[in-house]
Amino acid sequence: MTACIRVPRSTLAALLALAPATLIPMAAGAQSADAFYKSRNEMTIIISSAPGGSYDIYGRMITRHMSKYLPGNPTIISNNMPGAGGMRAANYLYEVAPKDGSVISIMDRGIVTAPLLYGAESKAQFEATKFNWIGSAVIEMGMGAISAKAPATTLEEMKKTEVVFGASGPETDPAMYARLFNKLYGTKIKVIAAYPGQSDTLQAVERGELHGLFLSGWSGAGRAFVKDKVKRGEWKVFVQMTSRKDEEHLDAPSVFDVIPGEQNKQILTLLFERQILGRPFVAPPGVPADRVKMLRDAFKRALEDKQLLSEAAKQRYAISPVFGEEAQQIVQRIYATSGETIDATRALLKSAQ
Repeated sequence: MTACIRVPRSTLAALLALAPATLIPMAAGAQSADAFYKSRNEMTIIISSAPGGSYDIYGRMITRHMSKYLPGNPTIISNNMPGAGGMRAANYLYEVAPKDGSVISIMDRGIVTAPLLYGAESKAQFEATKFNWIGSAVIEMGMGAISAKAPATTLEEMKKTEVVFGASGPETDPAMYARLFNKLYGTKIKVIAAYPGQSDTLQAVERGELHGLFLSGWSGAGRAFVKDKVKRGEWKVFVQMTSRKDEEHLDAPSVFDVIPGEQNKQILTLLFERQILGRPFVAPPGVPADRVKMLRDAFKRALEDKQLLSEAAKQRYAISPVFGEEAQQIVQRIYATSGETIDATRALLKSAQ
C-alpha cells in the first residue's frame, strides 16, 4: 500500500506561486534559436557612446538590417549607454544584461584590451575572451588630426609646444595614443577626457576649445568631417596610427615610421591588433551557442545586404567587415600576447599618464 504524504495547503499554494517564475526561464533557455527569436517582438542593442557618433550610426544602421535576417524579424531597439569611454556599457553587458541572446552591444574597441593593459587599475568587470563576438562592421585605422590654428601642427612642433586634445575616457584609444607619443616621442599633448563621444570632441575643436584629437576610427562621420576640413585647409592630419597608410594622406607619417625600437614595435603591434575589430558587435557570455550562431549569420547577411551597402555609401560610412569566428580569434590572440610584452606595455602606459 502506497503511503500518502499530505502537503499543507499553505505550502502547496506557495509552490504553485513559484512555478511560473521558475519554469518559464527554464523553458526559454531550452528553446531552439529559431523558436526563441520567433517568440520575441523586440531585442536591444546597447550602444557604448552618445547619440550621433559613428558607433551610434553603425549600431542603428546594422541592427535595422539584422532584424530582417532573424526569425520573426524582431525590432532591435537602440539604448545609448555612454560613460567612461564605453566601459559602462561593457560592464553592463557582462554583468547585468540577459544572457539569452535578446541583448547585444556595439562596443568601443579600446575597451576590449582595458583589463589586459591596465590590470587592477582598470574599471573593467569583464573577461573579454568570454564575450560572444558577433563581428565588426569595418577594419579601422586611427588618425591624428589638428586644427590649422593650433600653436603646433606637427609632431616635431608638439615636442616644444603644448597642445590640448579631447577624449571620451582615460582608457580609450584617443587618450592612450596621446600618452604613447608623450612617452615615446616626447610630445606635449594634454588630454581632457570628458567628452561624451567623438562628434562632441570634433565640435570642441571647431569651437577652439581644443586644438585636436586622435580619431580612433577612420570610417564614419568623423572621417568625412576631417577630410572635408583638410581639403579646405582648416585642419591637418599629422600622423596615422596604422601600418597601412591612407593613400589620401601619404604626407602624414605612420606611427611605425616615427617610433623606433624593436620592443616598441611589439608594443605597437599589440595595441593596434584591435584596430582590426573596428566597430565590434558583441553578445554577453552564456548565450546558447545556436543563438550566437544565428546572431552571427544575421550580422553577416546584413553586412552583405545591398540596401545596407547603399545606405552606408550615401552616409560616407565604410564597410569592410570582420565576421564572428575571426573576431573571436582576434580577441583570443590578443590575450595570448607574451607576458613580457604585456608588462612592457603596462609599464609604458602607466609611466606615460
